[in-house]
Amino acid sequence: MTSLICLRRITNQGSKRARGRRLSRKAQVGSALVAVATGGGLLYGCYRTLDRAVHYKPDFIGPEAGGKYIYLKPLNDKQDDLVSQVKNKVQWNYHALESIVLEQDEAGWTSFLPFGKKKHRLWNDPRSLLLKAQSENRSERLAAVCALAKRHIWHGAALFLTLDHEYRMVAQSCDHRTLVGLARTNDVDERFFLPPPPLPESENTVEEDLRKLLAALPKSGIDPCTEYFTMMALQGGQGSQADDQTGSMCFGGNQLSFITSLSKIPQESLFSNYLLALLSHSELSSHCKELVRLGALQVLMRIYNSQPDSPKVNCYLAQIIANLAVYEDLHADIVQAGWVTILVKWKKSKFTELASQAARALANLDKDGDIAELKYANGVNIIHPLGRTRTPVHADVVFVHGLMGGAFYTWRQGQEDQDKEKIVSLTTDGTLVTPMNDEQQLSKHTTSKFTDCWPKSWLAKDCPNIRILTITYDTQLTEWTSKCPFESEKRSLSQRSGEIIQKLKEAGLGHRPIIWVTHSMGGLLVKQMLLDAEQTSTSGSTPSISDQTRAVIFYSTPHHGVSLAAYSQQAKYLILPSVEVKELVLGSPYLKSLHGRFRALVQTKQIHTLSFGETKPTNIGLSIKKLIVPTSSSNPGFGEYHDLDVNHMNICKPSNKTSLLYQLTLQFITKNLQHSFATELTEKLAQDVDDEDSDELMRLLGMGFSD
Repeated sequence: MTSLICLRRITNQGSKRARGRRLSRKAQVGSALVAVATGGGLLYGCYRTLDRAVHYKPDFIGPEAGGKYIYLKPLNDKQDDLVSQVKNKVQWNYHALESIVLEQDEAGWTSFLPFGKKKHRLWNDPRSLLLKAQSENRSERLAAVCALAKRHIWHGAALFLTLDHEYRMVAQSCDHRTLVGLARTNDVDERFFLPPPPLPESENTVEEDLRKLLAALPKSGIDPCTEYFTMMALQGGQGSQADDQTGSMCFGGNQLSFITSLSKIPQESLFSNYLLALLSHSELSSHCKELVRLGALQVLMRIYNSQPDSPKVNCYLAQIIANLAVYEDLHADIVQAGWVTILVKWKKSKFTELASQAARALANLDKDGDIAELKYANGVNIIHPLGRTRTPVHADVVFVHGLMGGAFYTWRQGQEDQDKEKIVSLTTDGTLVTPMNDEQQLSKHTTSKFTDCWPKSWLAKDCPNIRILTITYDTQLTEWTSKCPFESEKRSLSQRSGEIIQKLKEAGLGHRPIIWVTHSMGGLLVKQMLLDAEQTSTSGSTPSISDQTRAVIFYSTPHHGVSLAAYSQQAKYLILPSVEVKELVLGSPYLKSLHGRFRALVQTKQIHTLSFGETKPTNIGLSIKKLIVPTSSSNPGFGEYHDLDVNHMNICKPSNKTSLLYQLTLQFITKNLQHSFATELTEKLAQDVDDEDSDELMRLLGMGFSD
């Protein structure tokens, strides 16, 4: 009996083991099926993603969307590996989720937890952002463009495989408004922008196309200087290299004089006369449409393709495109020609001048910015900010150069030692000379210790809530060196004043408090401009430029004239002094009247002034040193005044951020910005708060309406 029981128990254990083995095999098969299904699903999802990237059709985009061309970039071997694609897709989603959690400062986009379906989808799918960027709501559009431009997670946080197809999909689907918005966003990835479309084949050389273009433009109804530049270009050509004796490269200003000396390549010189003529034509509203109709955008692109790394040529091209972009009906042609892609690249250039011209062109193309009707005409240059910004702008700071100065090189950093003089040096005629011929060479010498534009490198960081503009206008010491022998009377202070005021109004100057920073004759020009603005303003209208002016800085401004101008007058038949020099004669009745009227304006408008005077003589050539503007002329007799141990050229060029010159300038600007903001806030509150509540509110704020 006992043996039977034992046998029965042994048999029962064997049966349980068999059932366990059968269940284990079923579980293994089930797990394998689940793994295969999961893997297949992931692979299918990856395949659909890649398929949409390659065959994507922007059905939801409006009629303006999608260019007339589509470029596909072949995938490399690593991207052909589906396993790598699945791995990187998971990593992409992880970084997207991580970005949502960390970027808490993006108001309106990260105010929620990222686990909601709508929010998570919006941040994971660029198509959703594209839809938002085309919303009827402007605030929603701007936020979507900003979010789209900052999705750096698409390139795998710089750790993993680049997913170019996401950028390519956006580039192929963008409408013009979204594309320009992306271009104006700082530090945007250049993969958002398609390469320019292929140019049609031409049997002509670039020079032949340029001559054909100039010859086809209207000849009647143009100003004498434009006619003169066109004639010189057509008569020049290959046999006569472009001659730029004054170091000035643009019509209406010394704007490109810094770039002029950077290159002496024959082909670049060959283009100079042609581009100068086209630049002059692009200032005429009636000729801009003709330029586009005759294929100027494509001809300019051919020039860029032949000289892509030439800052001299690029500055010409950027300035012409910026002039054309002033007219909204030409925007579609500029975008379709592929110039937005080039402008994005130029906006990141180390050359302040090239970056500024590119920013001006993009600002003119942008009709969805802060003030859509703004127009930056030729001669008004953007220094800061170069694109759209979330930082509120409370004031405008405008820099105006003097005689033989420039909108950019006048405001470079001063030289402290001989080593920097090897990088850049100044000739006796005011032309900046550097041995470098291209941007790559110059960037090697551009360190944190030296800047070619201290308002951009220093002031913009110390005072981020300002817009910085510079003004360009043409000046000459003698008529012998004038680029255009006609219409010299237009270079007088009174003639220039009206033209510049109109351009500044179109750029939005007058909507915010203004601080002027001037050097030498630039101070006289600003005085004339403020007086003219005051005369043309009407009561009850919007505040004028003179009403919004809070402060003026004068660097060696000859309020009462200079003696060197008198020497030029004595030798006028030999030197042929320019109109500008004639107006600077010591004791001039015009300057005396100008100064008296401006002094009255300062007292009436309560404008603060800061003046600097030079005490070191300046080398004017032939080893002759002369004090250009003595203290008796640089001291206006009112406001704050300082004499500094520098010469006339370096009075506006701080040697470093800790120098007395820069610190006094920064302190003065900061103090007036704070005063302007407090005054503006007080006036606003005075309008919005009832009388019975105003006293209590002002007491809590520590202010009073009478302050």
